[in-house]
Amino acid sequence: MEFADTHAHLDYFSKNGSLESVLERAFSSGVGRIVACSTNPSDWPLYRTLSDKFPENIYWQVGIHPSDIDESSLHFAEALSSYFSDSKPPVAIGEIGLDYYRLPGDSEASEKIVSAQRQLFRRQLEFAKDLNCKVCVHARDSLGDCIEDISSVGVDFSNVVFHCFSGSAEQVKRLNALGARASFTGIITYKSAEQMRRAMLAQGLERVMFETDCPYLAPMPHRGKTNEPSLLPLVVRAAAEIFSISAEDMAKISLLNSREFFGI
Repeated sequence: MEFADTHAHLDYFSKNGSLESVLERAFSSGVGRIVACSTNPSDWPLYRTLSDKFPENIYWQVGIHPSDIDESSLHFAEALSSYFSDSKPPVAIGEIGLDYYRLPGDSEASEKIVSAQRQLFRRQLEFAKDLNCKVCVHARDSLGDCIEDISSVGVDFSNVVFHCFSGSAEQVKRLNALGARASFTGIITYKSAEQMRRAMLAQGLERVMFETDCPYLAPMPHRGKTNEPSLLPLVVRAAAEIFSISAEDMAKISLLNSREFFGI
């Protein structure tokens, strides 16, 4: 079986010196395609180099995460489009979006952060619209505003994936009706994640994709440990049981969906 990990923070492993062994384990486990997700400009040179070194295995996204905003973010965002002229350009702008999970209690400070996040999000969405490229969205406690901003900029929702989806079946149906999709992580293996499993079933097999979001969210029985791409097959096998199909079929379906969406 072959698998695609559509969202991995490989910079974590590069920084601690374990990237080579992590990739060896991934490829040995059948995870032959990995989409490395950017969170800030310091990731971009690393992922550009990795995609050149492993042209058939590693793909990348370019973007600035809402939690990584600083005074230079808008300046760096202006360089996004230049990467798409490369011989092997990014497969998406991401991960970008809005994160309201840890907003301060002070309303004025909170409004300032939200305003900065939405300004950066919209600017990156404008590039995505102009380039007609895929978009990987981080929407933590902010789904409504994310949808509003994507709509107002005019990005084609069929180009949008909401990664690490943790919402309800009703919410994923709303995304699907717009043309967007959700991708799912090892959380589907957690006993407490019934809502997420229902959301995955509600979306159906025609759009399903999987990710590790490593080094976070390791699937059972590795919960609480460092996650890595080699553990993705555990997520796919768990999803197969939830959908009542074979692991082989789930691997084929999710790989095909990932390849068609990201062009990998």
